[in-house]
Amino acid sequence: MALAFSLVVSTLVVTTPALPARAAVCTPQPGKDGAANTLTGTYNTYYKPPLGTVAAGATSLNLGTIDTSSGGASTAVTVNDLLLVMQMQSGTFVSTNSSAYGGIGLGTGYTSIGSAGLYEYVYVTAVAGSTATIVGANAGGLINSYTNAAATGSTGQYTYQIVRVPQFLTATLGSSFSAAYWNGATGGVAALDIASTTNLAGASIYAVGNGFRGGGYTKSSTSPTSVLNTDFTGSVLMNGAAQPAFGTKGEGFLGTPQYVFYYTSFTTPSTPGSPTAPTPAPVANGYPGGDKGMGSPGNAGGGGTDEDPASNDQNTGGGGGSNGGAGGNGGYPWTPNYTGNTSQYSNPGVHAATGYSTANTADVGGRGAAAIKSGDIGPTRALMGGGGGAGSNNDGTNNNTANAFGSSGGVGGGIVLLRIAQTSGAGATIYSNGTTGLAPVNDGGGGGGAGGTVIVTSPAAFTGISVDVSGAAGTTADSAGSFPGNQHGPGGGGGGGVVISSSSVSVTSTGGVAGTTTPSLTTYGAANGSPGVSQLISASQIPGVASGAECYSSGGSLFTGPIGNNAGSGSYDGSVPTTNNNDFTAVSFIPSGSTPINSGTVPGTPIGNVLTGTATIVNVPNEFVYTGANTNTAAKRTVTFTINAPLAPAGWTAQVCPDNGSNAPSCATTGLWTAVGTAGATSTSTYGPVPKNTSSGTIKYWAVYSAPSGVTAFNRYDATISATDANTPTPNVNATHNELYTGYVVLTKTATVLSTNCPGLPPAGTACPGGVIKYAIDYRNIMVGGASEASMSPSPLLSTSKTTTPFSITDNGTGSWGVNSNGLMDTLVASANGSTTFGDTTAGSTFTNGTVGSKNFTCLIGGPSASLVAPGVTGTSQGTLYYRITIK
Repeated sequence: MALAFSLVVSTLVVTTPALPARAAVCTPQPGKDGAANTLTGTYNTYYKPPLGTVAAGATSLNLGTIDTSSGGASTAVTVNDLLLVMQMQSGTFVSTNSSAYGGIGLGTGYTSIGSAGLYEYVYVTAVAGSTATIVGANAGGLINSYTNAAATGSTGQYTYQIVRVPQFLTATLGSSFSAAYWNGATGGVAALDIASTTNLAGASIYAVGNGFRGGGYTKSSTSPTSVLNTDFTGSVLMNGAAQPAFGTKGEGFLGTPQYVFYYTSFTTPSTPGSPTAPTPAPVANGYPGGDKGMGSPGNAGGGGTDEDPASNDQNTGGGGGSNGGAGGNGGYPWTPNYTGNTSQYSNPGVHAATGYSTANTADVGGRGAAAIKSGDIGPTRALMGGGGGAGSNNDGTNNNTANAFGSSGGVGGGIVLLRIAQTSGAGATIYSNGTTGLAPVNDGGGGGGAGGTVIVTSPAAFTGISVDVSGAAGTTADSAGSFPGNQHGPGGGGGGGVVISSSSVSVTSTGGVAGTTTPSLTTYGAANGSPGVSQLISASQIPGVASGAECYSSGGSLFTGPIGNNAGSGSYDGSVPTTNNNDFTAVSFIPSGSTPINSGTVPGTPIGNVLTGTATIVNVPNEFVYTGANTNTAAKRTVTFTINAPLAPAGWTAQVCPDNGSNAPSCATTGLWTAVGTAGATSTSTYGPVPKNTSSGTIKYWAVYSAPSGVTAFNRYDATISATDANTPTPNVNATHNELYTGYVVLTKTATVLSTNCPGLPPAGTACPGGVIKYAIDYRNIMVGGASEASMSPSPLLSTSKTTTPFSITDNGTGSWGVNSNGLMDTLVASANGSTTFGDTTAGSTFTNGTVGSKNFTCLIGGPSASLVAPGVTGTSQGTLYYRITIK
């Protein structure tokens, strides 16, 4: 039986409409670091970027160098890691030496917080040297800009850091888990992302004393005559190697003074061990206007200001640092034989003898830092607690276990950022308290450090977490009682911190109490810090890519394959659903300028010529979907598609491209297509995140092939597509393939015995002379198609547009059924119903030699009115030619 085909293909041009805005970005591999045992130590790696600014929208980061100097981990960043980018210091304030220091009016702290505290999560797609290519939530780039810059005459230093955040599948909290301490460039942050269950295990986790550092101890016996007891600021350089008779301001988001006090080790995470108060040569000022004096910049406490700077013997206390709550002011200057706890000296005779006025309120202690303004507190900003200011000191006395650094200010609490799913086990407590400075004897005490910031979120409700972000007490002064009637200024208490969570947590955020002086424990003008604040938010308000808990699910399956559950699917009748693994889409095309010629003689197996027409673009629609049960209905995935072009002849290319919204491909990176590969023998594209639940529907995409000249007519060229996600611990994987046919209409031939004319009970299928056999030839267009795919390029074979050239089927009975038959039993009639009259079911077909007794015929299918379309398109997708013959 010889078969002849003639096919006509047309090409349509489509335009690309605007695409919808992208959804939140999902971390591609939630739980990447696996199940954690009990957490011990510090798990974050801290990177110190170089000086300069990275702009909002950037898709790469210069990581700089890993900084392990403050106890951080040394795990290098790799692909699919989660990073936290955080601006630690920036902003502006009034630095004039007046009551307006800090802001507009006394105690307002700052004029602009700038980008201090802004942060976001991104994930890594590539690492080359110190450069990480990232994906963020701002059209794939960063939401914010970030700056590292040295202090100038008008601003303090700007610092940002990049933190690698472990992505655990599950984890058990341990009481030795902590943040690294802040060293002026990195540290101070403990951040974890836990995709599934967090066992609280009754643990206590810590960022105590990991925040902004206290004003460092300095000792001075004299000051220049230009120094006044009303000064809000003074330079460390104004008196040569000897410091002005003021305490050093604490560290905060507006800058870092040259002299700081902090801890470099902790006997347990909650207990500072070895204090450090560097005493470098005075070569610079970290704050504009100077590092000394009672003014409080931002959330840093002011230093104690001596009432008699020339002699520096009237020591006052330092102010407390702030965060959600304000720090308290430092205590009054020294005076002998003070009794009571008022703003005036009480023993007029003794006081007068020293030359001081009995009416002098002497309120010249360090100013407590103002609370962070309410508009600057929220889920997109996290600040470490401000450091307390140092008390003024002229004797260098100590009354502390370290026997050193008396009068230093306390250290603020650090930052804890936990993104979790569900919790289990006994309740846990997160501590981010400030610390108290080290006590002197006959000198002023330092202010307390403020509580830090704790942010805990989950897409689901959780229980069992308590948080303590209390400010620290101010430092005592002269409590040893060497001069029981004398008073020195104690430190002010640190302010409470900030707690932000997506479920209610038990919050303790008290302000630190004022320090005291003399055995009678009077506060002597020092003030308590104020309580902190707390907020309830949703997990989706956290800036940057979504958490592992929002993206992870242990249920469901990924499928990719043909459009819909029928049109063009992997069977001739379109009954294979998309959710089959390794299903296929069949597509017909003819290179422009070529004519397919069949020399085959077996039904359904044509032999084609080499088509020498021009290279042809073939666009094939596909789709993917997640199905099945989910343990987390908020879970999302980024899906990676790898497409392979047919191997031969040389020159095939393939590419996965988004749908443009109007049923045509657009091969540009857009929307959730975060990477669209270049056309080639193999190409990779990614889409995400897609919700992993049945309500998400299907996502349409296109496989775009370029077929070279030299393909063979009626051949099948197979092209595979694999889809995978980063499901943990086992990725979802599914495959499909597009079968590209050059001008292919499938033919099948069947024979049915209508009457055997045999005596007795012959075997089934037997026919004797005089018996009648019914033959049928099915011809079907198996190319992909559907009403929505009418615009694919090339357009569907014999689609809803009429073809002007039909194809023909020639059946030569001489070489097959005609040998042992009497020829056709009936006259072939077009459009017969196949039961009483025989012929072609497709209207308009015509026959040659289709007469009774004929042993060969040609059927011209459909004629000029033919409309053979793909399954799913309105119209005829298949036809059958029926005929009967009589056995000789």
